[in-house]
Amino acid sequence: NKQVLEALIKAGAFDRLGGNRRQLIEGLEQAMQSGASLQSDKLKGQMNLFGGAGNEEEVYAQDHERLPDVAPWPEAQMLAYEKQVLGFYVTSNPLSHHAEMINIYSTVNTSKLPHLKQDTEVVLGGMIAKVRYNIIKNGRKAGHKMAIFTLEDLQGTVDVVVFPGELETFGHLIETDKVVFVKGKADQKRERPNILTDELIPLDDVREKLAARVAVRLEAREVTQERIVEIRHLCEHHKGKSALLVAIHTDKGKVYANADQRLSVNPSVEFCKKMKQLVGEDNMVLTK
Repeated sequence: NKQVLEALIKAGAFDRLGGNRRQLIEGLEQAMQSGASLQSDKLKGQMNLFGGAGNEEEVYAQDHERLPDVAPWPEAQMLAYEKQVLGFYVTSNPLSHHAEMINIYSTVNTSKLPHLKQDTEVVLGGMIAKVRYNIIKNGRKAGHKMAIFTLEDLQGTVDVVVFPGELETFGHLIETDKVVFVKGKADQKRERPNILTDELIPLDDVREKLAARVAVRLEAREVTQERIVEIRHLCEHHKGKSALLVAIHTDKGKVYANADQRLSVNPSVEFCKKMKQLVGEDNMVLTK
């Protein structure tokens, strides 16, 4: 049960087995029987087979050799069991595997949402943690079903509202533990900010859906021949279908430098990280 598992985790039992939780769980009944027998022997004042209580640690050190010889669970399955039984992840947060992609393609994270103005357009990636459905009671959509789900990123959580029209189009993507990107508007009318959904984008489609263009902003005073060569070199090594648009800011305004079509790029995580290093974190954005 939950209490037993929490006790095992705190005691470091899984760590002693090299992280093979399956081995310990499947041998849990045997382990509990052994523990009960040992406790009974102590109460009766009996000595163990190894000659005394002083060797208990040595006995315990061999427990892994008596447990079932089974392979560890795959990480995804182990994480699912942890969440189901304990209500939280022990091994790792599944989002950590997608952290770089979420950071690159999101325009905001949950910690920054409270500081946005009403109706600010946002893109936020995360994992669907909880879903509930309501029937609208009033207005022209009365009687229609809507959804509200909790989206979790590595900074926190936010409620995402999906109205009937969007639910009909994107409802098949709303699954617990699924990683998606939400494109919508920040709603600041409640105590905590929500996101009103315009579109849900699966992880595999995010590059195509959100990165049709790569916009780069440069300050005229910072444009050097060396930097231009570095940008061109990076683009040539990440060729793709997304147009590159460069805007140079001068004292007299903004000048657009339409990049050569041969520099259309593939806005992969690696490309975006390197471009941001070249031009600055806030000087590169992905647009549809």
